[in-house]
Amino acid sequence: MPEFTPAQQQLLREHRLACFAGRIIHDAQPPISDAQLAEVEQRLGSKLPAELVALWRCAFGGRLDYELCVDYDGHLHPYSFNELFYPDSDGYHDLWGWLEHEQECAAEVAEENGQEWDGRAGFLPIGGFEYLERIYVCVEPEEFGAIYAWSRALPPAWPLRLHEDALTKVADDLYGLFALLGFDDDPFAEGADAGQELLEALDELAASGVEGEVLAQQLRDSLRPLVRDWRAALEQGRIVEEPELQRLALTHAVRSGDIELLERLRDQGCDLERLLTGGGNAPVHARVMQREALLHWFAEQGIAERQLDQ
Repeated sequence: MPEFTPAQQQLLREHRLACFAGRIIHDAQPPISDAQLAEVEQRLGSKLPAELVALWRCAFGGRLDYELCVDYDGHLHPYSFNELFYPDSDGYHDLWGWLEHEQECAAEVAEENGQEWDGRAGFLPIGGFEYLERIYVCVEPEEFGAIYAWSRALPPAWPLRLHEDALTKVADDLYGLFALLGFDDDPFAEGADAGQELLEALDELAASGVEGEVLAQQLRDSLRPLVRDWRAALEQGRIVEEPELQRLALTHAVRSGDIELLERLRDQGCDLERLLTGGGNAPVHARVMQREALLHWFAEQGIAERQLDQ
């Protein structure tokens, strides 16, 4: 991420953009005030980790448009981390609403254990997606500042999705979490999905004048290294050393029905039996997508279906 001049910082604020830990927040809210910070700590009953304060000094809420995959004990889950909660937002709950939800849960747990609740919540929800995903910052002394991800289960009729609520630690701190945010596909490519809200925000910045155009290009350039480029790894013959890129390439091959790509991955020594998202391997995904030709090819290779819950 480039260093910004004071004029560029002002331009970012005018277009509701902020940068934290090498990632761009769009629809960014103004930085947290000292009074707001004190109110959060008073309501939470705890001091806040320095990394969270640093984030909120950049933007006290906003939106993110990157991709994240969370490993729930072997079940790889495409995680929606689109919102950074803030007071009076128009989401499912605002920051105060989610904090009250956690306090109610903490009180219920204390009651179930026959204990008197001390009025504190050990985890502060700071972002996520509606009521389906939440990112928590731990404020307990043992893991102060650690980041946890929670996802809500979907009904069994949804294949290759979580069917039980899941919680796991994903990073030691917020900087570690933001380092995990990237793009599985090039957001600049035709037909791309992820990153489009962010690129639209940068287009608006570019349309504001020459200075905005230069700044927008700098920000676009900062996004390119965040693409998990399995294609380059395949061409350079190093994909066998990159398990995450193998997963992305194998997923693309199944979705597009690309047997030639599967053969190239096989010939470079990639693990075609590995689990993809949803706790299923490539043959499971091929069956769910009704890719009959792929199912036949996997059978010829002796690669059987494998799923975590079977």
